[in-house]
Parts: sequence; structure tokens; C-alpha cells
Amino acid sequence: MNSARDVTINQQQLVARPPLPDAAIVNSSPQGAGLVGLPRRPAAVFAGRGDALERVHTALTGPRSLDVAGAVITQAAVHGLGGIGKSELALQYADRHRGVYRLVWWIDADTPAQIQTGLAALTRALCVGSHSVAAAQATTEEAAAWAVSWLASRAGWLLIFDNVEHPDHLDPYLGRMAGGSVLITTRRDIGWHHLGCVPISVDVLGVEAATAVLAALIGPTSASPSELPELAALAQELGCLPLALRQAAAFITRTPGMTAPAYRRLLRTSPARAHAAGHPGQAVVAQVWTLTRERIAGLDPLAPRLLALLACYAPDQLPIAVLHHLPGTDELRVGQALEVLASYSMITISPGRDAVSVHRLVQAVILADLREQERQAVRDQAGDLLAAELPEHPEVIGSWPAYRRLLAHARAVLPPRSAAMGQVIAYLKASGDYTTAKTLQHQRYQAQLDHHGPEHPDTLSAQAALAYYTGMAGDVVAARDQFAALLPIRERVSGAEHPSTLTARANLAFWSGEAGDAVGGCGRGA
Repeated sequence: MNSARDVTINQQQLVARPPLPDAAIVNSSPQGAGLVGLPRRPAAVFAGRGDALERVHTALTGPRSLDVAGAVITQAAVHGLGGIGKSELALQYADRHRGVYRLVWWIDADTPAQIQTGLAALTRALCVGSHSVAAAQATTEEAAAWAVSWLASRAGWLLIFDNVEHPDHLDPYLGRMAGGSVLITTRRDIGWHHLGCVPISVDVLGVEAATAVLAALIGPTSASPSELPELAALAQELGCLPLALRQAAAFITRTPGMTAPAYRRLLRTSPARAHAAGHPGQAVVAQVWTLTRERIAGLDPLAPRLLALLACYAPDQLPIAVLHHLPGTDELRVGQALEVLASYSMITISPGRDAVSVHRLVQAVILADLREQERQAVRDQAGDLLAAELPEHPEVIGSWPAYRRLLAHARAVLPPRSAAMGQVIAYLKASGDYTTAKTLQHQRYQAQLDHHGPEHPDTLSAQAALAYYTGMAGDVVAARDQFAALLPIRERVSGAEHPSTLTARANLAFWSGEAGDAVGGCGRGA
């Protein structure tokens, strides 16, 4: 339980942390070279996107508009269907032009929380060395704000926000940045003009380009000139969707004796049970997966099992160590199974070989292919594996980097009422990220309320914690009102002298004072 004394302790801890340096004095790297933070190497085979690359380049380097403060910023939003190759386009552009920027930084931007986390990661990368302790101990909000300040004071940087769900998620940041370039990828095709972004639409590849991609990926052995018509037909059957092309080519090259005509025959007889998901590209990816699943299972029975688990987590950068907790296996077997999945282009392994990513469309197809009972069982196991990877003491600063890496995945798979989610919230409290703690605690309180009812001790404890995080996140009036609503219930359920009742009364007095009503708060708490 969080008492008024707990609030004072937390504030003292925040004051005791070393301050972040002045953003104006920190270079992009100690040697002065440009800092580059990209998620992986760009694909070696990339065709049919010359025009799109040129449009991005023009948008980011062409005539620039001045904002009201006179600072220059250029912004482009690449939009299109899932699996169309938006992220690869952005990665190719960033890699090709990295030499002209003082900083190139990639942010997974599915949610506002991930955007903030990505900006905080930029701060920690910039502060490596003499300021690394201050950056490590800064809250996510503090570190993200520092990164924005750094960007606002400089020109010549490129920031990539990948897979933005809504323009409003970037609105709090873009207006404060100046002198650089912002490249956005998104499935949403409206709402970007009001942010000053140049919208760039990306469609499926043309048949000629898609055929060239298949030929390059399959190689000369299976893609002789005489087979080009068959490759073109296959490209059309795959909807010229880059993700499907890559996975089909991987299947053909990895299967002895497989040819493009044979693969087309398999496609026509594939049941593809996941067609009903509604995404225009999901049906064709489902067809490819239906064929690939049996082949992968024959090579390594653990591989499809791992892929089902990976479909449950956040799509980007799951630490592979999480999968090492899977019962009945070991690190070597997990590594071998992941290599099989990567060889069939079902996953991407990070350059450091310590994390794995899965395309969102692949995740949707995998989950849609499972029965409801199977899906829930896989989600439960995914949560158990992640819980096993969480450090035991979330309040210890040394455990915070691990929690930061796991946070997005924890939000995806951990049940709100679980002990593991309690650990995650405890980490957020200790590290000062009260906004995220409030969000997760609200889910936890609602789950306790639904499970136990309004007057169960676990529900009341969750309600008190929610009120506390609400106040610490800055809404002191709401915190006061929530404790005011909680106190009479505590008195009735636990008694006037119970420690939990006394704590609720102390918190009511504290937050009433913070809201400017110290006398009224003490009176109500008496």
C-alpha cells in the first residue's frame, strides 16, 4: 500500500538522482561521427521502389517551410497496407543516406508508450559515457523530453517513426522538433497534412518488379529465363505483396525439388483457413503460411510452436532469452528452431542475435489459424515465459534495462491480475514512469473489480494504488477524489482503525493538500 510517507520517499529519490546534462552540450557521438540506430540491415534484394525512394528524398530534402520560430523541419509519411514494404522502404532510405545525417534513429511507434520509450532510448544512446548513469536513472518521460530538447537544438538528423497508428500520437513531439527530418510509416492514409507531413502512398509492386524480386531471391538455379513467365504468374497469385513474395521464395529455395510451377499448384490446393480476417493481404499470407507450416514442422517441430508464441508478443525486438524458459527445450534447440523460421522469412533475428521480430501481418495470420482454446493456451504460455524472464527486484536500478526491453511485450501478454504485472508496475513506480503505471494499474483494478467485486480486499488495494499513481502522474484533484471515494468503503469493510483505512485517510489528507485544500483534507480524514 502507498502511504503519504511513500510519496515523500519517492520524491526524495527522484531529487537524489543525478541530473541529465544540458542537451546543448552533448554531441551525437564522442568522436563527432553520426550516431546510427537502425533495427537491422536492409534487405539485399530490393526492387521496384525507385520512384518511392525518390519521392521520400524529395519530401525530406526539397523546398522547406519555416515554422513560426524560423526552424526548418521536413516530414514525410509513407502509408500503405500491411506487408506492402513500408518499413523496408524507410530502412533502405535511412541506410542509403546515413552519411549525410549527424544522427539516424529508428523508433518502433505502434503506441504512444513505445514512441516515448524510443525517444528515451535515444537519450541513453546519446549520453553513453560520462552521463550514462544519469540517463539510465532518468524516468522514461524525462529521458524522452530530453531527447526532444536535443533534437530541437540541432539540425541535420533523421528520425524514423515506424508503424504509427494515428497522427495524434506524434502531435506532442513534432511541433517541438526543428532542423531535422522525420520519416513516418503508417497504415493510415489520412490526417498527415495537418502535421505538415508529405503523404507518400506505397502500393503493391508491379508485376515486372515482383517477378524480378522472386527471381533474385530464388536465384539462377530455380529462376532461369525460361521460368520467368511462371515467376510472373506466381507473383500475380501472391498479389505482388512483398512480404508474401519473400516468404514464398524462401519456401522454394529451402525445399529440394521445389519450383515455381509446383509452388503454384500447392497454392491452388491450399485451404488457407485464415482468409476471413478482413485484411486485403492476409489471405495470401495465410496461403503461404499454410504451405510453409507443414514444411517447417517437418524440419523442426519446435519452430511452429515458437512462431505461435512469437505471435502473442509485441512484434518488435523480443529478447530471445524469453524463449529459453520454454519447458522441455534448451538454448541450442531454440536457436536452431529460430534459424529455421528466419530462413523461411517468417521472423527477423536482430544483428546482435539476441532479439527477434515478427511482421504484424504474420502474427495476425498465425493467431487466426489457431482455435480459440489453442490461442488462449499459447497466450498463457507466452505470459509465463515472459514472467520467468523478469528480474526479481524491480525496484533495483540494475534491473531497469531488462524491464525496459520487456515492457511492450509484458503489456501484450501479461494478465492484468498476475503477480508478474505487479512486478512491472512496481518497476514503473520505482523508475518514476507514473503515467504508464497509472494506465496498467487501471487495467489491474478493472480486472480485480470484474473478478472479485467492488469490496474485496484485492480490489480495494488496486483502487488505492490507482489513486496513488493518478496523483503521481500529475492529476492531484482526481487522486484526492478517488481516495475520498475509497475511504468510506475501507471504513465499512475493514474498520476505522485498520492499517489500510488509516493509509487511505493519510493519502486523502495528502492529496487534498496537494490540490490546495489542506484543511479540508485533514478534516475529512479525521
